[in-house]
Amino acid sequence: MRTILNSFVFSLFFISAYSFAETMQMDGHTMAMENVQTYESEGVITQWQSDRVGISHHAIPALKWPAMTMNFRLPPEIAANSLPAGTPVAFSFIKTDTAYQLQTLTPLKR
Repeated sequence: MRTILNSFVFSLFFISAYSFAETMQMDGHTMAMENVQTYESEGVITQWQSDRVGISHHAIPALKWPAMTMNFRLPPEIAANSLPAGTPVAFSFIKTDTAYQLQTLTPLKR
């Protein structure tokens, strides 16, 4: 009986771990990873704040956006490495339930 109980608990652990691997936590909201679309563009930093960055970016056809200036949320790993206004950058971002959040931010040499 103990062996059956141990097998059952072990199975529940792996089912839970597998379910967790299919989702990710972002800003207090859980979203399925397969539904997350990543967008890429280039632009110029206009301002840097502790939790967001302003970027004047090129048009993003996948979102039907014209060129514009907007703020993106900064994840902690990017926020720790601030860049000055005027820095040309390549970046990628995702749409969360409440904002657009940067995933990558790379200074460009021009």
